[in-house]
Amino acid sequence: MKNLIFLFILMISIGYSYSQNIESSTRKFIDEAQFTRINKDWTTTAEFKSGIGEYVKFYPIEVINLKTGETRVALQLDMYVKKPDVYKTAWVAYEEISEFISFIEDNVIPNLDLKFKDKSSEFIFKANEMTLSYFVYEKKRRLTIKLNSYDDSEFTNYTFWTETQVDKIPELLVVLKTL
Repeated sequence: MKNLIFLFILMISIGYSYSQNIESSTRKFIDEAQFTRINKDWTTTAEFKSGIGEYVKFYPIEVINLKTGETRVALQLDMYVKKPDVYKTAWVAYEEISEFISFIEDNVIPNLDLKFKDKSSEFIFKANEMTLSYFVYEKKRRLTIKLNSYDDSEFTNYTFWTETQVDKIPELLVVLKTL
């Protein structure tokens, strides 16, 4: 009986630790600063659109703590989805960028023309605030961008996906390499 109680408590504590919100270091930096300036570079963007008017835009930013002068660079993504009808912003912190670049260069770009017969394959990159998935099934390809639960929103599944914009993934790589 003691083992059963111990196992139950262990399962609850593990579940609780996995349900905690994980913010990027960029979000923490912004939240801790009393006065903040965010410079956005609109000349270098990667944008993915769906057929129903949803979108995700990626672009580099510089965040400045106006009191201390301390700065951070990061990747900002703005997402608009219709269910629920919401506009959300998330950040991929600078320390996550090199692995994001490697993931796209090593796993996605070489497999953009991948085709299967009766099989599928999915390539997944998870940052603190965002998960990007490239999925191939037979001749179909899909890009999915999901915002991870980083705030106390009642919705935990903000998801954008497209099949027609997969060929624009190299544009995201260009944006990432500017950081």
